[in-house]
Amino acid sequence: MVAQRQSARQRLVNAAFQLFATQGVAATTTRQVADLAGVNEVTLFRQFGSKHGLLAAVMTEAEVLPPSPVDPVAVGQTPVEQALRDFLAQCLEALDPLSELVRSVIGEAGQFSAAHSQAMGQGLHTIRDYMAEYLETLLGSGSVLPPGEVAGLVMALLLGYAAIDGTTSGTTDTDAEGTTEGGSGLWPNRDAFIASVVGWLLSLRTPAADLSAGGDRPTGDSPTPDPLDTAHWIDLPAPIVHQIMQAARKAGPQPYALVYVLLGAGVAAAEVPLLTRSSALYDSSQHILLVGPHHRQVPLNQWILGKRYGTYSKNPLTRWLKGRSDSSPALFLGPNDQPMTPRRVRQLWAEVTADILAPSGEPLRVDQARATWCVEMLLRGLSRQDLSLLSGLSVEELEPLVQKAQARSALAQALRLDQQAGGGKVSPATPATGIDEG
Repeated sequence: MVAQRQSARQRLVNAAFQLFATQGVAATTTRQVADLAGVNEVTLFRQFGSKHGLLAAVMTEAEVLPPSPVDPVAVGQTPVEQALRDFLAQCLEALDPLSELVRSVIGEAGQFSAAHSQAMGQGLHTIRDYMAEYLETLLGSGSVLPPGEVAGLVMALLLGYAAIDGTTSGTTDTDAEGTTEGGSGLWPNRDAFIASVVGWLLSLRTPAADLSAGGDRPTGDSPTPDPLDTAHWIDLPAPIVHQIMQAARKAGPQPYALVYVLLGAGVAAAEVPLLTRSSALYDSSQHILLVGPHHRQVPLNQWILGKRYGTYSKNPLTRWLKGRSDSSPALFLGPNDQPMTPRRVRQLWAEVTADILAPSGEPLRVDQARATWCVEMLLRGLSRQDLSLLSGLSVEELEPLVQKAQARSALAQALRLDQQAGGGKVSPATPATGIDEG
């Protein structure tokens, strides 16, 4: 019944994918594809022009990799190294039945027309972008290479391994314990290949990336990594923040809820994939978010820089949750109802703020939402120690933001002094906030 509901084109793509994967492109005839799809061979040529046109369609329309090989919500509960191993292992498992297809794509690349090559490239870009989102979730946003570049290199390694392993599958290797396993001749076994790739990926992470990805902070005698570069975080003035909120509201319920969480709770982009529906705890007197792998409790403010955005129980986030019809546990959704990735958070932020500039004239960055929330909490009187507990940032990382809060407090106090009547008869001023000096 499902096959009957599919279009002829989709049946042809599915049939070609099955045959190309099992016997290669060269050994597959268009008649075989048409017969398996249950359509006339003429229809195949009308739809795709040639077998290579059909191959290009397979690369862009068939699900070459599963939509989510590893649950992103579980990232925070799994050590990064193990999560990377699981991810690469499942990618290779997905490629195992496609070895003939991989070799065909490589071996017949010179026969593709320009249009077919472009279509193949689009298919590879789709796979690369899919991998980039997940790798960025694991590695954080502070890698020494851009996520897309890392994903492209990983994809090349995986495809190369699949091609080499498929052509040398007859060789055997014996490990130290006497176990004989199939090997490619370049690596003793698959686990050794995965370990090499994981080691390289981990070497790309900066200390700041470890923290932004939600990694555990060091304790005891373990070496202390460099702090996040919060010195370059710039908080935003109230008019711009309210302009952002207005733009987010126009963008739709989810963008509005996401921006509200970023500005109202100081959640980092790397922490968004770990948020679930059960992370939001609220009643008429409070709204708490459980953030990060260790579920630190963070208040979601109803007041943001002097303007109220609903109540604890009725605000942009609760409206988004109550208006949803999906069954995904994720608090914010990406494609196919999967948890929203850090990359998508930044993309959505860029879309919402596209027509809004910082006072310096530069585009707004998503980390400015976190900086703005931290500075506002300090101006409200929260100590840096308490803010450290709420934000997940160390006291040292907060120091530049404390200085920004003190500067804003001093400016506000100076403005009040100027507005006071009596000229020089000004009594000593009371500090505007409870920002601690120590």
